[in-house]
Amino acid sequence: MEPQASIRSPPVVNGRIMKKGITRTRTGCDTCRRRKKKCDEKAGDQCLNCQKGNLKCPGYPTRHDWGEKRLRRPSARNNQQIMVTQPRNDVPQTGPVEYSLEDFDPEFFMGSTLGPLEDVQDLNNEMILSEFNNHSNTNFRHLQFEGDHLTYAEDISQFLEIEQRSLLSFELQHIIIGVDTPLERRLFDHFTSSTSTILTTSSGPANPFNSIVVPLAVRDETLIRLLLSLAGSQLLKRYPARSDPELREETIRLHQQARKDQYQRRQDLEARFPDHPSEYTDRDLEVVFAAYLVLCLYEICEGSADGSGHEHLASAGRILNLALAPAQDSVGLPPLHCNLKAKIHPFLLEFYLYHVCLATVTAPFTPIDLPQYEHITHLLGQDKYVVGVQDGLIKFIAQISALRSYIDKNNGELDRYIVETAVQIFKELEAWEPQVTSSRPEYLISSFYKMALYIWLFSIIYPDQKGHRKVQANVRHIVTEMCEIRSGDGVMACMLFPLFIAGSAAVSKEDKSLIVLHFETLKKWSALGNIDLTLDAVKKMWEDDEAGVKNSWNWVKQLKSSKMSLLVT
Repeated sequence: MEPQASIRSPPVVNGRIMKKGITRTRTGCDTCRRRKKKCDEKAGDQCLNCQKGNLKCPGYPTRHDWGEKRLRRPSARNNQQIMVTQPRNDVPQTGPVEYSLEDFDPEFFMGSTLGPLEDVQDLNNEMILSEFNNHSNTNFRHLQFEGDHLTYAEDISQFLEIEQRSLLSFELQHIIIGVDTPLERRLFDHFTSSTSTILTTSSGPANPFNSIVVPLAVRDETLIRLLLSLAGSQLLKRYPARSDPELREETIRLHQQARKDQYQRRQDLEARFPDHPSEYTDRDLEVVFAAYLVLCLYEICEGSADGSGHEHLASAGRILNLALAPAQDSVGLPPLHCNLKAKIHPFLLEFYLYHVCLATVTAPFTPIDLPQYEHITHLLGQDKYVVGVQDGLIKFIAQISALRSYIDKNNGELDRYIVETAVQIFKELEAWEPQVTSSRPEYLISSFYKMALYIWLFSIIYPDQKGHRKVQANVRHIVTEMCEIRSGDGVMACMLFPLFIAGSAAVSKEDKSLIVLHFETLKKWSALGNIDLTLDAVKKMWEDDEAGVKNSWNWVKQLKSSKMSLLVT
């Protein structure tokens, strides 16, 4: 048995253990580097590791003398400067020395870090040279590391040129036809994420404009342009202080082009559909019908007071009449529901009926007649996206509007027919109750409509009794309970009508202050331009009332004298 080898203890000097010094190195032979072994760099042509392992040692790369301008790595704190170590025999400077890019020698850099270019291929499993070859195989200028001396700026410029050209030379276009430019992408994203959420009581991403109208628009460039222009209008209204001429010009261009195309295809449709209905599909009529609804929304968002919103609703009604009419060349009895001749989505019908009925509230002309729509029974049971259509409130709107038109023709004088009709409307309105709802805001908005209809009916019978306690009690209920509606609740999409009616009848300063606050909240939420017009009309009625003007809450008379048109939807 061999004697146990003695274990040498490290020398101790002045009570401290002296460790063996370690030689720091940046190089080493390539064999040790590939094997990830520490190279001893012994003097001679071969290192001891290679000798012991009976391996071929390629030797060591040539060391370069950096001279007095030895470069350090750029500081992580300030990568704009190159730190330079001063020679020991020089007087230290007070700060880092700045060198221009021309002072950087790429030959020193490549030689001291990677070694000769022909040895790089063996380094790191040929990864670096393969990366370089991938670039050099393309039709670029050859990068020079040896021979001609390049400045750092020239050298880096070649690397940047390679990097830029090696990237994809094109970007994917948007998948939807009509959404091509970056600005159109921005408008499309804004519509689906913001604009569509303020148009119905469904304020989530799965609202009916995203789930029903957008799919129609995907295959119709006119409708997609209308959606983009609507998004642009709402975006400009939301941020009025930010001047964006490009956005304004693009919004106007999209709207004008779509409106022109819509007018032309409506002319073609009305001319050919009655005699040749088989040439058109249900979707053809549905898309044109939906386009007119979006055109109306654009005028609402713009705050137009020229009656163009009413015109678009009238055009939508003509398209609907085409869809409801049975074909002239049909054989046999008409279908059970003639409105199913062309299948228009129930949501589009509900949305149209809501807007066309509320349009009669402020319109100084004979209101629409609803019997032609009584057969739209397949709306019942659908999800409700507006107030009043499925629960029967629009019936009262049409009746009160018709009664007002009759009284105007009778020069404001009451007769038996007017009194009996008013009493009958009141009894039915009193008996009306909101449908079972799933939330408190839905119940509140239905009650707001009921109280607003009462105020409107009362103003027709008693035009000079604005301050009566029966009216003011309903005003107080509306403006105070509206405080329970939180900003962002979907029912805010239908809140303008009751707010307008309550505002027209408000007398006390407290009620007026709350009404202005509700208008501001509504405008901040939706940014629709017709909200400002409605508030201006309300304030004008307040001014007339304070000035002693009789029947100051007759908004139809006021709008007619101002030559204004207003939609309170």
